[in-house]
Amino acid sequence: MVILPLVLVTWATWAPPAPVFASAPADTLVDVGGHRLHVEVIRGDGPVAFVLESGGGADLSSWASVPESIAARTGATVVTYDRAGFGGSDLGPIDLSPPEQIEDLREALDALGIPRPRMLAGHSYGGLMVLHYAARHPDEVAGILLVDGMNPGFVDATGDFVHSTVPQITDPANDHERALARLVRTFDAFVGVVAAEEPAIDVPTAVLTAGRPWWGPADAEAAWRASHEAMAAAAPNRWLVVAEGSGHDIPGARPDAIVDAAVRLLEESAGP
Repeated sequence: MVILPLVLVTWATWAPPAPVFASAPADTLVDVGGHRLHVEVIRGDGPVAFVLESGGGADLSSWASVPESIAARTGATVVTYDRAGFGGSDLGPIDLSPPEQIEDLREALDALGIPRPRMLAGHSYGGLMVLHYAARHPDEVAGILLVDGMNPGFVDATGDFVHSTVPQITDPANDHERALARLVRTFDAFVGVVAAEEPAIDVPTAVLTAGRPWWGPADAEAAWRASHEAMAAAAPNRWLVVAEGSGHDIPGARPDAIVDAAVRLLEESAGP
């Protein structure tokens, strides 16, 4: 993934509530024009669905208990999936771009009858993906949840630093490595696209940031927090949440912070 270190911490003071679902999670493969996406769906009875984007190189299991906990707290449909080449999804075309992957996701969601509007949650690299989805299809998005998300402000502030953290795969041996190499190859261009789009996004947005340092270099840590603070301060319908006690792996260490933000997103999107 673009951000490699994952801090696996147990948050001993919190346990997810026992989930109560409208139906059991559905695990399926959806054809999106010649390749298949692996999708898991927890069906709810609410009019809004949550769609969760994993970090770069991660599969849907990286969300840990978050999908079940959101479903239990909100009654909403919750979707997790593997981007092309990761987890149980096919690689797809070797030149498949991030914007094309978003369109493939939309096709899969529509094929499965996932309700609109949708709440989009993106962890790490997934933050770029959900921002692009919201910018390209604003009528489909009711809110955004950025979970320690990669963003153009951080890239601008740190130059080539991000590239020093990613695997340099010159001769991919399998589809996972091919997908990683594709992600790295398209990263700079995609960041440029999102940088141009992000300021115009106007939906309730929760910006979660790690409470503990995890990048390593102090200047990178400062730039990471500053980029999240700037995004949260850019509009009145955005807010910052510090996931105290957690490093980058907020889904594993502080799922409660994500679930609480999801509940607030529903409240904010409903209006007065």
